[in-house]
Amino acid sequence: MRKMILAVVSNLLMIVIPLLGNPKLILDWKILLMIFGSIAMWLTQPPVSVEETNEKQSSDRFSVILILAMSALGVIAPIIDWAYFHVDKNLVNWITFAGIITLLFGIFFRAWAVNTLGKFFTATVQIKDDHQLIQAGPYQIVRHPSYTGAFLAILATSLILNSWIGFFIAFIAMSYAYYVRIGIEEKELTGKFKERYIEYKKTTKMIIPYVW
Repeated sequence: MRKMILAVVSNLLMIVIPLLGNPKLILDWKILLMIFGSIAMWLTQPPVSVEETNEKQSSDRFSVILILAMSALGVIAPIIDWAYFHVDKNLVNWITFAGIITLLFGIFFRAWAVNTLGKFFTATVQIKDDHQLIQAGPYQIVRHPSYTGAFLAILATSLILNSWIGFFIAFIAMSYAYYVRIGIEEKELTGKFKERYIEYKKTTKMIIPYVW
């Protein structure tokens, strides 16, 4: 139930409210696709809570808040650009289809990562007493595949809407958020697993295979 509430609130804040100046666009198929994607993302991951955020602030350092804020910016920016500054809102081209594929792949890749990590996947940075270093499935490809999936899903919004300004803003915002989050998370993981994690870092990139 909490996941659905978070999905509804998220869609209201990031999609519906920015479109109130042109409400007929809320039912545009592109927007409905994004709402579907947002709901799928929320339903395939553990819900975040105020209690957990406050309880884990020493390890998480409120990085979950940073990610949520930058994700919102990454979605709102292209929507505003498309809704109020694009002349042809019905434009459909290869970039639109690339965005749809990117969105679906991002949702799948993140869900795969969350499912593979199981109980060790949490919204905030925290290390459990029985924590294990998972290197199977998508964790063989990158060290933080859930972030890869979310990154792709956020960028897909700009592609679907053909918003290059939105794409640039989303890319910078999410790169910053994940740079901060990964730095915090990997400090905790290195403290827990020591040389095992250091060796893992040497052989696997963070969120973009062979690049970063």
